[in-house]
Amino acid sequence: MQPYDIIVIGSGMGGLTFASLMAQMAHKRVLVLEHHFKLGGFTHTFTRKGYTWDVGLHYVGGMNKGTSSRTMCDFVTHSAVKWHKLPGAFEQFVYPDFTFVVTDDPKEYLHDLIQHFPAEETGLRRYFRDVRHVANWCALETWSWSSPGWLAWPLRLAHMRQRTLALMTTKHYLDQRFADERLKALLTSQWGDYGLPPDQSAFAIHALVANSYLQGAWYPEGSAKTIASSMVPIIEEAGGTCLVNHDVVEILVENGSAKGVRVLEKRGKQVEEKTLLAPLVVSDVGAYSTLTKLLPEQVQLPWRLREDLEHMPKGNAPVILFVGLKESPVRLGFHGENHWIFSGYDHDNAQANGLRDGQAMSAYLSFPSLKDPSATQHTAEIISSVDDQTFFQWQNTTWKHRGEAYEQLKADIGEALLSLVERHYPGFRELVAYQEVATPLTFEGFAEQYHEGIYGLPATPERFRRRWFGAQTPVRGLLLTGTDVCSLGIEGAMMGGAFTAGYALGPLGFLRVMSRAQVYSRTLHVRPVPALSRKRVG
Repeated sequence: MQPYDIIVIGSGMGGLTFASLMAQMAHKRVLVLEHHFKLGGFTHTFTRKGYTWDVGLHYVGGMNKGTSSRTMCDFVTHSAVKWHKLPGAFEQFVYPDFTFVVTDDPKEYLHDLIQHFPAEETGLRRYFRDVRHVANWCALETWSWSSPGWLAWPLRLAHMRQRTLALMTTKHYLDQRFADERLKALLTSQWGDYGLPPDQSAFAIHALVANSYLQGAWYPEGSAKTIASSMVPIIEEAGGTCLVNHDVVEILVENGSAKGVRVLEKRGKQVEEKTLLAPLVVSDVGAYSTLTKLLPEQVQLPWRLREDLEHMPKGNAPVILFVGLKESPVRLGFHGENHWIFSGYDHDNAQANGLRDGQAMSAYLSFPSLKDPSATQHTAEIISSVDDQTFFQWQNTTWKHRGEAYEQLKADIGEALLSLVERHYPGFRELVAYQEVATPLTFEGFAEQYHEGIYGLPATPERFRRRWFGAQTPVRGLLLTGTDVCSLGIEGAMMGGAFTAGYALGPLGFLRVMSRAQVYSRTLHVRPVPALSRKRVG
């Protein structure tokens, strides 16, 4: 049977955004298949001992009303996601000899930087201009990847002046503009938001992320799970379905065209193989996994694409300590801001970052419960990174079956992260009631991010130079969506879904998508969202 017009593999932000847009704009019946037992990808949540945490959304920039991100988000969720603004002083960059507070006023932010580094005033003013211009270049460049050729070239030419800056590494850009090493470190304190240190990241992605936070940051009221729960009814209203515990193991290809998928449906310990057909298949599990793991062996990819896939850089390897707190962290002076903690100023020195020799050298500290007005239990998250070989010996093991050595390593990581925070904020450890560590294997198992990492394909200069990847693939009827189509993060994945929907809708499709979103925003239409069906979404 072929009851659906489109099959979407993966229910992350990109997949659900695409499905919502196609349901609303083309009245397509979309089947979304999720291998996990919860929908949402990195927007889903989990609960332990009464505490609830987000797995991937920690804060989002660019959600002030009127921005393209907010307009698109409101459209695909029918305004069901309520964005709560973080405190005005929403970031603190913590270094050995001083702490710098970032506010949501770009003029004040620039003024504070000049006060601390007066000799660098000229470079700082130029930096803020370059960040804005290169962020615009990045948006147009990624749009061009999923546009027909006659439109792609004008898009690339529109901001050609910024291309040279955009394709520098972040370190190269900063070395050309500034002399003070502390200032260079300070400006790249948020590099964990895009997963690459300054000597590896493209200035394009640094500018895109830094620009998004110049007006502050937001967090979804009710936690990130409200994002998926708001889009599912929209998809179902058009005749679509979202199914969990459906593991796609192969994309079916016939005469060079995708025809459907082979899927394993899990019901407890029972597994049933099914074949599901649709004229269009869209993958939200990453370009690498889609093209190297899900396509049949007989599908021959172009040699240049095979070369790119074989030499694709591996993504960042994060570890997260999820903490349940006995009482409000306000007692220690926290108010919902983020804390980036560093033991030194050299972000490019692997030995001085992340976890090394049993010690945490740097970490990101966040309090989800202080960001969400509806939270009922207080929580914290401490995030750092590890060498990607740390967990290699457990690569082929499964959740809860990795042995005592793995559990001990997790315990050691948790202790290292707690010790780092305790050194900077005495009394934090006393607040801890529950803790649990997530490793790169956790993300690989639940999110199927086997190569790209949690940020998608690493945002190196080469990624932008070679244009990895747009929505289209060498297989007819198979499209990509999500972060690999646009850029990283919740916003990047959402815009990746919009770009793919635009491509599927034909010439000028993305302009049609944005136009509809803006019309929706102007009407201020808010429709009630029905309760989710437990049968549908698990």
